[in-house]
This record gives sequence, C-alpha cells and structure tokens, in this order.
Amino acid sequence: MPTSTNTRTPCQWLAIHFPHPEIKTPTHALPEDQNRLQRLANWCYQYSSQVCIIPQRSTVLLEIAGSRQLFGDAQSLKQRIDAGLEQLACQTVSGIAPTPEAAQLAARHKLHIVTSAELRKHIGALSIDSLLLPKSHIQALQKMGFRNAAEIFRLPRKAVTRRLGPAVIDYLDRLLGHRPDPCKTFHPQDNFSAGMDLPESIHTQGLIFPLQRLVQELCGVLRARDRGIQTLHIRLQLDPGTETICLNLHQTTRSATHLMMLLRERLERLQLTHPAYHIRVQARQFLPYTVTQADLLPTNGKPSTGTAAQVFERLQARLGSAAVKGLNGLQDHRPEYSWSLRELDDPASYTALPHRPVWLFAEPRRCSINKYRILAGPERIETGWWDGKDCRRDYFVVRDSSGSTLWAFHEHKPRPGWYLHGLFS
Repeated sequence: MPTSTNTRTPCQWLAIHFPHPEIKTPTHALPEDQNRLQRLANWCYQYSSQVCIIPQRSTVLLEIAGSRQLFGDAQSLKQRIDAGLEQLACQTVSGIAPTPEAAQLAARHKLHIVTSAELRKHIGALSIDSLLLPKSHIQALQKMGFRNAAEIFRLPRKAVTRRLGPAVIDYLDRLLGHRPDPCKTFHPQDNFSAGMDLPESIHTQGLIFPLQRLVQELCGVLRARDRGIQTLHIRLQLDPGTETICLNLHQTTRSATHLMMLLRERLERLQLTHPAYHIRVQARQFLPYTVTQADLLPTNGKPSTGTAAQVFERLQARLGSAAVKGLNGLQDHRPEYSWSLRELDDPASYTALPHRPVWLFAEPRRCSINKYRILAGPERIETGWWDGKDCRRDYFVVRDSSGSTLWAFHEHKPRPGWYLHGLFS
C-alpha cells in the first residue's frame, strides 16, 4: 500500500543514498544498481516496516518514527544503521527529515532535520542546483537570478506556476510537507541470494573476509523477516569450474557468529583446485524462528538442547555429515542388532535400558572371566533362530582391576567362551 506524509503526521524519514560522483541525478538505474538497492532495502527492513526504493535516485527511504521505542531516537538509529552498512562495505550517505523529498536532500548534504521549521531553514540554505529538479528547471531558475531555495520559497505560487509550470510547485509542496508524497512500500522475499566479485583470484583462507560480509547481510535480512535458516549454500566460481559448500543445520539459526564458525570449519577442509574469483551466498528457504530464553542458572549441570545442537553442527562441519549420525532403536534383544544409524534431523525412537551400556565395542572381545569381579547378572539372551544368527548368552556386569565397569557375556553358541561387549560410562 502507498504511504504518505504531511505536516499533521509525525513522520520522520531516513534516506540512504548511493552517491554517483559522475552523475548528480541519474535518470534511470542500471541493473547492478537496482540489485544493490534491493539488497540494501532487504537489510534495512529490520529497522522499519516502511521501506521504499527510489531507483532513479539510487536511494532507499525508511520511515523511522515508528521505530523509536525499539531502537531509540532518530540519531541513535541512524548511527546504528551507518555502522551496519560500514561493516557490509556499503559506501553510502544518509540524512533525516520530516518528508521523503527533504530526506533525500538531507542525505546528499548529511543533514539531520527534525521539525518543519528546521526544514525550511536547512533546505532554504541550499543552492538552487542542489534541488532534485530537472536540469532545465534548475537552469531557468538560475537565469532568473535565484541563488538558494529560500528565495524560491518566498515567491508567490501563481508566479512560479506561470513561469515554470505546475511541476516545480508540486515538488516544493512535497519537499515542505504541504502535499502528500506517496511512495511504494518495499516487501522483501523469503529467500536470499547475494554475491560479490573478488578483487583478485584467491584461495581458501582469503574467502573468510568476503564471506563474513555476505553472511552478516543475510542475518540482517533474517532479522528483518523474523526468520531463520537450516540450509545455506556457498557457491564459488573458480577459474575454471565451480565449488559448492552446503551447510545443513540441526536447528534454525540467524546468528552470523554461529554460521561463520561452521563455515570456517568447512573451509579448513576445503581444497580448491583453482583460485576463486566470485562468491555467492544462497538461502533458498526462510523458516520460522523461535528465540529460546536461556536459563539464568544451569539445570543439574546439563547442557541445553541448543548447545548440544551446535556441537553436532560443528562436528559435522569439521568431519563431514556422513561421520556424525544419531542412533535409533530396533526391536531386537541382541545388542549388536538393536540399533541403527539415523540422520540427526530425524526423530529418535528407542527405549532406555539403564542396565545396559551405551558404548558397545565394534566386535566382542575374548576375555578371561578370572580377571574380573562379577557385580550383577546373569541376563539370559536366547534368540535369532529365525534369521540364521541365533545365539545363547548370559550377560554380566563386571569390574576390572582399574575400576572400570564393563559388560561381559558367556556365550554357549555359536562360539562358546567369555567376551567383553560394552563399557559403562
């Protein structure tokens, strides 16, 4: 829906402008400029629900009066946004004013205008060629002897209309807030794709700095949408060829610190065959994100689920997804056949048996029972006749001379003897 402002509405606009040194007022935006403005608007959406793109002026507008309770006064919010854009290496200028047109002038001259009275004072002091009017109108005003905007403000409206047409009066009314100034509100998408050309072909460790900029931009967009991600794709253009890094997370996140920790682990294992000259970060699907309130004090010394998930993700990033799996229970009395591997994202299904150890040896180890002291048992297991892997065993909990508690069994068939099968933690 269009938004508007006038003198009766307590609006305050922040304009962020990409300066064009060679062109003061471009008549159209190039495709790369449009993409840059879209990315900036996506990131700025975290600070205001009313974001507008002015492509022909390389400017993004934010209505920030409604953001004061969350982010503080206008100057504090401006400083916060400027600092964030500096981290993203965006070369911009910004300014604040009560109307959208005045904010665009304020950005070009780095002004902070609060009230309508200040608006006439600060804008009136600007030279004629500072106004965002067509070049023909600027030249006509200069030929008439006008030097600054204040001199035009004092002219009778009918005289200005008769000499220059209604366009100039319309511009001045929108500039001073005498007329509504509608602008189309920007609505971000639920996905992210941003890339950058690297200044020179670089190898693995040189990717961290540009990657951090793109991840910070992504997390700003996620905060704006109140969303998180579980999958992140990094695409590297090599000379020649391509390389793709895919992060699959255990839980949704929008933490730049957490994502960069995992990406550093992956980059340490990555061996590029050729230098990279372009990098792109893609998050194809945004997911609902729930902020979990941390406990003030630890509960029974146990780590939180979020901490465990981060450990799993870091292990997968360092060792690979195939090396870190979860366990699933199967309905079988034989310990070696009572479990299977599962993906960490899949729900677990098992029944806890506290009298059995979690850690089973890969293969039962022959032993002499005379070296151990029996603590509990026996537990008879006799099953498996239907699948050709039948067994008859008596399990015991035993302790060795060093104090370790183990799980041992005496097998009657198929391989009679004593074996160690597991270790209690």
